[in-house]
Amino acid sequence: MAERVTYHVLPGEGGAWVVRLMNTDQVVSSHRSKIEAILHGRELAQSQEYCLLAVHDRDGRLERQYTYGWDSNLFPKRRSAKEPGS
Repeated sequence: MAERVTYHVLPGEGGAWVVRLMNTDQVVSSHRSKIEAILHGRELAQSQEYCLLAVHDRDGRLERQYTYGWDSNLFPKRRSAKEPGS
């Protein structure tokens, strides 16, 4: 099973926004705007096999989540409409 990686876009110090790797104190990157942080977080998430990007508001509350990739153990391969028996 692919281990899901999770990144969080969170407010940082001095009005900055940071991308942080879940379950660590590691700040992956710091940005001047929330949009820049989301775009960088999206690039990081898309580079993983199975990833969640959680975006928080200025108060730290979860605002929205994006899932990238596929965990084949949770979701078996989809059958094509052209395959026999589908």
